Amino acid sequence: MSDADGRCRLWSEGFVRALAQAVWGLRVTGLERVPRSGALLVACNHVSVVDAPLLAAAIGPARRPRFLGKKELFENPALDWFFRSAGCIPLDRGGADLGAMRTALAVLERGDSLAIFPEGTRVRPGESRPPKTGVAFLSARTGAPVLPVCVRGTADFPWSRPFEVRFGAPLQAAQDEGREAALAYARAVMDAVNSLLRI
Repeated sequence: MSDADGRCRLWSEGFVRALAQAVWGLRVTGLERVPRSGALLVACNHVSVVDAPLLAAAIGPARRPRFLGKKELFENPALDWFFRSAGCIPLDRGGADLGAMRTALAVLERGDSLAIFPEGTRVRPGESRPPKTGVAFLSARTGAPVLPVCVRGTADFPWSRPFEVRFGAPLQAAQDEGREAALAYARAVMDAVNSLLRI
């Protein structure tokens, strides 16, 4: 599967976009910064269960990235069907999931797009968690630039509003897969994401 463009993804994307605009006043800024073609890693902050659907809905007019998602989301058969139909890739966060990494690399090597949450889990406002090195590994191995994105207003879902998705300028691909360089690159990605939160 290339950029996730199946009917399930298209339907859910349109539904989430319409609902978020009508109920939570969804705003999208910087969509013109999203490269329309070529390998692309989309890196986003993560504070709420609704961040991934909002990101998919917001970026949909430009790209339809596949998502890496924790394997627990796929344990229910109905959800497993939905997430796979929408282009999601299950990831075992308990160790080195080589299968998920091979799939993610294949997506990028085909020139498609992949969305990830570099911190690896939800991080509430005011909390701090070092990012994982996966974003640097995938970028360095495939030459994919990284697009920083932030989602705002979801921390107190469903009570907060408005929701906002902000796209930043793409970052040059990582050049070194060494651990220290990878950590530094991952931190730079999260710095770019967090800078969007402060605008």
